[in-house]
Amino acid sequence: MADDQRLRVRALETLSDLFQKNGLIDRTQMSSMFPGTVSALTRISLAQMPANSQNAPKKPISAVRSQALHALEAAILVMYSGSHTSLDKVHVAEEWAQQARNGPTSIVDVDSAPTNELDKLQQILWRLASLRHNSGTTSALFSLFARVSSIECASRMPEGCVQVAIEACLAMSGSHPDLASSYLLDLKLRCAQNDDSVGARVEAVLEPLLTQFERFVTNGESRQRTDVLCVISACVKVLGQHRALPLVSPWWRSRGLSALLTSLSVSLPGTSLLISEKQEHTVLPDGVSYVLENYRTSELSHALDLFVQSMADLFTPRELGAQLLSLLFDSSDKHVEVLWMLRKVAGQAAHEDMSSICPSAFQYCVDFCGTAPDPDTSHAVHELMVLDVISTLVPMIGSNVAYYMDTLLFPLLQTTTSSSPALQAQAHRVLEILAQQTLTSVSQMLHDNVDYIVEGCSQQIRAVTLHPRVFNILCGAVLLVGRDILVYMDDVVEDTLDVCERLAYEDEEVVLGALQFLEIVTRTVADESKMIESTKGQAEVVDPDPIATAVKAMDDAVASRMLDDLVLTDPIPELPTSTDFESTDDVEPSDTEPDDTAPEGNPLAIKICLSVQSFLYADSSAHQLLALKTVHNSTNALQSTRDLLPLLNEVWPSLVNRLSQRDAHYVTLAACDVIERVCTLGSSWMRKRVKDDLWPHFERILQTSSLRMQRSECTLVKRVLRTMGKVVECVPLDEGMAWTVCVLVVRFFGTEVEPELVELLQQMTVLYGDKVWLILAKLGCVENVQPDTILDIGVSTSIKPPNGICQMLGL
Repeated sequence: MADDQRLRVRALETLSDLFQKNGLIDRTQMSSMFPGTVSALTRISLAQMPANSQNAPKKPISAVRSQALHALEAAILVMYSGSHTSLDKVHVAEEWAQQARNGPTSIVDVDSAPTNELDKLQQILWRLASLRHNSGTTSALFSLFARVSSIECASRMPEGCVQVAIEACLAMSGSHPDLASSYLLDLKLRCAQNDDSVGARVEAVLEPLLTQFERFVTNGESRQRTDVLCVISACVKVLGQHRALPLVSPWWRSRGLSALLTSLSVSLPGTSLLISEKQEHTVLPDGVSYVLENYRTSELSHALDLFVQSMADLFTPRELGAQLLSLLFDSSDKHVEVLWMLRKVAGQAAHEDMSSICPSAFQYCVDFCGTAPDPDTSHAVHELMVLDVISTLVPMIGSNVAYYMDTLLFPLLQTTTSSSPALQAQAHRVLEILAQQTLTSVSQMLHDNVDYIVEGCSQQIRAVTLHPRVFNILCGAVLLVGRDILVYMDDVVEDTLDVCERLAYEDEEVVLGALQFLEIVTRTVADESKMIESTKGQAEVVDPDPIATAVKAMDDAVASRMLDDLVLTDPIPELPTSTDFESTDDVEPSDTEPDDTAPEGNPLAIKICLSVQSFLYADSSAHQLLALKTVHNSTNALQSTRDLLPLLNEVWPSLVNRLSQRDAHYVTLAACDVIERVCTLGSSWMRKRVKDDLWPHFERILQTSSLRMQRSECTLVKRVLRTMGKVVECVPLDEGMAWTVCVLVVRFFGTEVEPELVELLQQMTVLYGDKVWLILAKLGCVENVQPDTILDIGVSTSIKPPNGICQMLGL
């Protein structure tokens, strides 16, 4: 097949060369073969053979199509090139325009092909124009249509063919500016030189599209909208302001602008998509692009930009902006679309062109932000567009933006915590642009205004009619400023804890916002503690002991003599025996004196954790999850402090109770997260509690779980096995419990949780290898050991561990 395609390409190249040889084939000779040649070449280009034909050729590759179009161009050049002496150029322009309006059909209107039986060539060109969206043949197709509409052919070519060719070139100009730039420049120069034939033809292309613009651009077919916008933009560019304005201005003012705004409504996604769309594994692009452009083709997006630019050039950005501004302040329901247009116009215009309308547009956006509804509603797209216009206009406002700061800060901070990633991204972008105007960073800008933010939020929290968005504002401020804001948080945290206590059973939404804020505060405290610990570790490495450094610098002999002279004056402490270790098992850390050598814990984290633990018993799963996250953050914040174990002792009953959750397994998963962290931070403290408090819950989950688990049950069992692995790693188990764990978990061999089971057994093998070996020997996994020789140990012999399990476990 490849050889056949190459042969067809070579044959078409030879045919093109024959047509292009001067004098080899003249017009008279061509006239006899022209219909058949055009029909054959068109058939190759379009691959029009009956689908049920046994001999139907495969769809030609792009190289064959392109060469067929080149051959067709050469044939048309032979047939129609040269002057037409009988042409009366004085009266022909109006005649051409009239014929074009009455006869041919726009190539954009795919449902209505030309029906003029007397002009077969026009029908062929119209059909060939459908290949304009085929990237492999674009260059050859554009060359063909440019040749048809050129001066050397247009004078002899039927007028309908010329109009189809011009419209096809204009339609391709948007997506292929490299091909069309010289062509458009040539047409524009000919129009500027008062070549009425070109101007009349371009006007004949433009007028039907303006008449049917609304039908075309609100159609669901993206390519049709792209073509219409590209053709109109190119027509305005070719005709110039002097000739295009009389045609476009009445249409634009009466219905063109409203039709375009309606088309934007068709292109906009639903608000539900905006709110629910999540991008967890990719970096979000610009917020507005994420909402608008992601739901359109790149060609349509580019065509919209070209169209808006052409209208701005035709009317000037100031005049077009004034039209949009008048729509923005009326009762129109197209505010989102008007804002999109305004952003496009402002983004493409110079600052001085927008100076007259910029303050009014910016004031509208600021007022909207000050009274905007909750972000996660049907108004989210509106808010997104407002934020995008603000980001575009802020550089034009300049230093005067400081006068709007008090109105903008609260809604922007609130939006940074929105559940919509697009709104979050756009709010962050606006804050960054505002910070650039103040020549500082976002965190520094907010830190400079922290008194205003904290005091304003405190007043709202103390208000009788509390709105939950106040906590979104505080969350945004803490996340953006970081640990430097914690010194201002004491009073706000006190007020928030009062709200949680007062409204715990009355207003779930407000309490949810308050718990989110408290969780973020404890997370920030934990990050600060981690940073301090890291700094201490670096300081110890950077500042070594000077004596050790001096000794290291000496040669080995001198160093050896000095070390011999060093005598330990204090006796080496004895390591505790196993009996001594066991004797501490029943001692509660809360009953012992705190370690005075350890530093004190952060009082903010302690206060929040003790107050929030009551929500571990709440009816709302959302409240329970936030309470668990807060406890987790607090334990991280208090690590290596004297207050850690007393705090764990206080919250442990509430924490372990969450393992009994039956209706929401994800609460149990979150509780396992906290328990793993507790095992790492307080291993000796956990010994007795693992057996008495923790294992009964895990044992129940493992015993009641089916071997054919549903997805949620499988996730829960996996997490329990992973948590038990962490427990075994950090906390020594007594012999009886270790045996019980081994016997119970091996039943999950051959299930979806087998990888987690193997990891747990690897941890068990380190300390309890004899028990693991005995169970595997009973299951027939140990070489040279017969399972029948081992007494019954309560393990079903039907369990089938994977091959090589002993090697996996290092037994």
